[in-house]
Amino acid sequence: MKYRNYRYIIVVLAIVIFSGTGCKKVLEEQPRTFFAPSFFTTADGLQGGVAGIYSSFRGLWGTQIFTQLFNTGTDESKRGSAADVVWWFTYNNASIKSNTDDYLGFWNTLYIDINTANGILQYGADANVPPATKTQLLAEAKFLRGFCYYYLVTTFGAVPLHTTFNTSASTADSRAPIADVYAQIIKDFTESSVDLPNTPAAGTGKPATKATALYLLAKTYLWRGWSDAAQATDFQNAYTTAKGVIDNKTTYGLDLLPYFPDVFREGNEYSREVMFVIDHTRDLKYGQNNAPGSGGGGAGANQSNFFWRPTYTNINANYPATGGANMTVRDPANGRPYQRIRPNSRYIYDVAFANRETDSRYDGTFQTAWLSNSVANSVRGTTGATTPRGTLINQVDTSIWMADRVITPAQRAAFKGVIFEPEHLPGVTVPFTTAFYPSVRKFDDSTRIDMNDYSDRPYIMFRFSDLYLIAAEAAFKGGGTPQQAADMINVLRTRAALKANQTPAQYTANVLAQQVTPAQVTIDFILNERSRELFAEDTRWWDLSRTKKLVERVQLYNSEGAAGVQPYNMLRPIPQTQINLVTEGPAFPQNPGYF
Repeated sequence: MKYRNYRYIIVVLAIVIFSGTGCKKVLEEQPRTFFAPSFFTTADGLQGGVAGIYSSFRGLWGTQIFTQLFNTGTDESKRGSAADVVWWFTYNNASIKSNTDDYLGFWNTLYIDINTANGILQYGADANVPPATKTQLLAEAKFLRGFCYYYLVTTFGAVPLHTTFNTSASTADSRAPIADVYAQIIKDFTESSVDLPNTPAAGTGKPATKATALYLLAKTYLWRGWSDAAQATDFQNAYTTAKGVIDNKTTYGLDLLPYFPDVFREGNEYSREVMFVIDHTRDLKYGQNNAPGSGGGGAGANQSNFFWRPTYTNINANYPATGGANMTVRDPANGRPYQRIRPNSRYIYDVAFANRETDSRYDGTFQTAWLSNSVANSVRGTTGATTPRGTLINQVDTSIWMADRVITPAQRAAFKGVIFEPEHLPGVTVPFTTAFYPSVRKFDDSTRIDMNDYSDRPYIMFRFSDLYLIAAEAAFKGGGTPQQAADMINVLRTRAALKANQTPAQYTANVLAQQVTPAQVTIDFILNERSRELFAEDTRWWDLSRTKKLVERVQLYNSEGAAGVQPYNMLRPIPQTQINLVTEGPAFPQNPGYF
């Protein structure tokens, strides 16, 4: 999406203003528009409208509140010491009911984008652009409208459905039947998949392609199959669609990378495993809201490399006693410790990543060790802090180790730095805390100039590996056979068997240990597999909501949310501002439980 995000930024800003004031859920009593609908019949209007929708996603994925809203209150994560929106971690539903506008930015952005897409689709056919370009841009607009409605219906349930461009403010609106919303999404993805290209054009990053549309089509069938609007063929269609992309991966330029930790390695954001990204840049002329080296971040900045990071800078040489110098100080490579969200140790070590010895996905997901550096960017070999067990050598000795087990006294005595252990295990000496815990490494960015700079790495949204998980879930639910479900999962588990510094014999043994049989595949096993593959990739609440497992798994694994989580939390609340704006006709209803 690199090309789409940036080239038409001036036009985009105008379109967003226009669409925002003219969208279907009244934002103003007097609409203020800058362009007539005929603007979408121009080349700038058609191309800029599509670019504007792509660009808007930067204000959601990879941002602070969004990351917490869609990862918190699940089996995977708990609060960090500096968490925002804390009521969603604990399901303090009294506080949630007074903060339903937590989701207002998400709601507004997607509806603004929908109205822009409607304008493109309604008037863009008359645009004076080459026919092939026009066909692709209209297909992209149709895909993006389906994208927005997909995220709305899977978050809020039944929502307003509008497929025509709205230029007039209104004080009335209502929800469409959820079956109608799903039908429109399926129509948009099906039709757009016909005209989208098989692979992105050179230099355009990873925008929508035929495979991306089919990926979301398969996932929409999967969601509808679990819903009250289910049709008999949904799971079969989900399996067939996902498997079709897998079987034609060469046509679409897609495949798994051989080694899991390489998937999120810097520079691999446009690899053959990546299907769709949200691009970012430090260049101010493209609308990013701070200059490199300034240490700040704009509203659409990618700060995903900060949120899961512990306060490693506060661990002194004598920890857990006081005193002593800090062993690792903040620098660009180690990153800014936001401590907003942390891995849930009980679930991570006992369930999702219990098979760490034979599965590389734990190593590829978490940073568990920090090197000594007495000052930022310390020179290798210089003297670092002195602990009760010896003097650390900068960039050589490990100063902090977040162990995955209880450490013996002998091991601790032989280690110069500080060792932490999972807090839920019996017999721990130095436990993980809300400030000190393993960090997620998937979003690391070592190229930042200032230690506090946001990341300009593309944010990876959809990966080819998820198609195997979609197919497995669909097959398990009756869209295929139990053997087909196991086969899909075993492809990913075979890839995960490859670990660093491994002999061929060790790899062969790991592959054997990783295989699962049809009898082992349950919906809980699939959810655990989704954690192993997609941890921290902003999918978890949706996965638990779709499979109706949110309450059960939070109560089973997450002590913070167990007492508060309720079945109605499988939908998020309609923003109160939206409800208040509907003053004509029937009142706009809130989702059950949030009244």
